[in-house]
Amino acid sequence: MMENIAFLGDPSVKQEALTKLRSHIAAGTFRYGPAWSDEGADAIGCIVEADDTPRYSEMLGYPLALATALPSIVNAFLPLEEAARYAESWLERTPVGADLSKVVSQVLVEILEEPSVVALTVQQPDVEHSRKAVIALHRRVIDGDGPGRAEWKAVRMAAVAASDTVTDGVLLRSVGAIVEAAAWPASMRTVLHDVLGARGGLETKQLLAEIGWTDEKESEVYRIREQAETTGQFAELNGLDRVLALLDADHPELAKGFRQRMVQFEKLGDAIRAVGLRIVELFERAPIAVETR
Repeated sequence: MMENIAFLGDPSVKQEALTKLRSHIAAGTFRYGPAWSDEGADAIGCIVEADDTPRYSEMLGYPLALATALPSIVNAFLPLEEAARYAESWLERTPVGADLSKVVSQVLVEILEEPSVVALTVQQPDVEHSRKAVIALHRRVIDGDGPGRAEWKAVRMAAVAASDTVTDGVLLRSVGAIVEAAAWPASMRTVLHDVLGARGGLETKQLLAEIGWTDEKESEVYRIREQAETTGQFAELNGLDRVLALLDADHPELAKGFRQRMVQFEKLGDAIRAVGLRIVELFERAPIAVETR
């Protein structure tokens, strides 16, 4: 069985994958998405020449949860040249024959133990208890003692119930969603993808909370933009230029906050990029299970 064994223990598989990816990068057909189209391909499509994540997993030996999360991680790297470099490092820095079966659980544990996550979960005892319970199950996976389905279900149901008890605070609700998303076995296809999505949601809310930008302010900007469609105000401008002109003209305080919002949005993706870089490090450190052919 070569499941979860990098490149199925065959150096030629790695070389072929790198050659395909690099040819797309050189030709300018590497894209964020879709996976496979006439215009180009993403990190999955470049290899399998189709929109077929399970095939990517089978061909290269990456756990399906890692393969499923790859496009969302690549998308966090800007500009496209940085995304391409990350996609290349994903393959290049994975040793042939490495056992990748524990990487998903290792990543999930590290996310759940991030100081910014713990600082929030400790404010809600039920969520904190669930966080520790989820970590305990993933640590058992890492140690080679995989919990059964009944154990996962019990911990998952408790995590859902804990999230439901959070009624105040968008940040607490967001961190509860991370714990809940992580309460699945590493073999579940979307577990890492879902956790990264929840982690990105928390990052967004944290960045906006730093400047006091609220959903109400966001809605007000949208309302002003829609009203201008009726009145024709600043019709000679387009997109962001028009929005800023509208706010500067009649809503200077909102304009100031909107500019701060723009600056904060430039920081989005830091958390996901950090996870992506850590995954590559874990690939490099994974034990070699199969001698290369």
